[in-house]
Amino acid sequence: MIKNKLNLFVYFPIIILSSFFLSACGKKTQTIKETPQPISQELELSDTDKPIISLIPRQDGHELKLIIDNIPQSISEIEYELIYSAVDEGLEMEKGVGDTIKVTSKNIERDLLLGTSSCTNGCKYKYDQGVVGGTLSLTLLTANNQSLRYETPFVLKTSSDIKKDGGLSLSLEKLQIKGSVSSKSDYFILIKNLANYYSVFSSGNGKGSITDISPENVTKEDKSTLTGDYLIN
Repeated sequence: MIKNKLNLFVYFPIIILSSFFLSACGKKTQTIKETPQPISQELELSDTDKPIISLIPRQDGHELKLIIDNIPQSISEIEYELIYSAVDEGLEMEKGVGDTIKVTSKNIERDLLLGTSSCTNGCKYKYDQGVVGGTLSLTLLTANNQSLRYETPFVLKTSSDIKKDGGLSLSLEKLQIKGSVSSKSDYFILIKNLANYYSVFSSGNGKGSITDISPENVTKEDKSTLTGDYLIN
């Protein structure tokens, strides 16, 4: 009788441990399913619904004012990036400025400094030199994960550059605007707008005369100023 009790005390813990390990082995491993990320769909806008871009140089040419008008109600965010080449200690370098804007109205404005600033104890600026152009990129985003990316080259020239070169040109688009300007110290920017036309902006009034535009399918109504829209027919 005592031997049976001893056997019970010996085998009982073994039986419990065996049951524990067997039950543990029998458990099924749970697989955590990752929620698939929604794939961005391309946003389609007609030319009349596309935002209008303005890129206006400051009087000294060291800052550009980006204005985006006619923003559709479906757009919730706009990402912008301005990439340009500058000369630093004799070396040509690629610089850039960009940000993401929460859209709360039909138009937004941002000042894009071509350089760096430090405002720890009064603002000090270091302007980039030798900036003659670059690329402006915009990405329009909707709340339901639709997007439209737009990229356009731009050129930045002074009045003296235009007088020396005989006009403005956008080489990637093979656009040439020949003419002269009356101002001596204005800055000019030429870009292709989001809709299908070109635009010229100036830190002044852009007065002068346009003698020729090529290719022939690009036209401008008022040829007494370089600024304005150039339609593609």
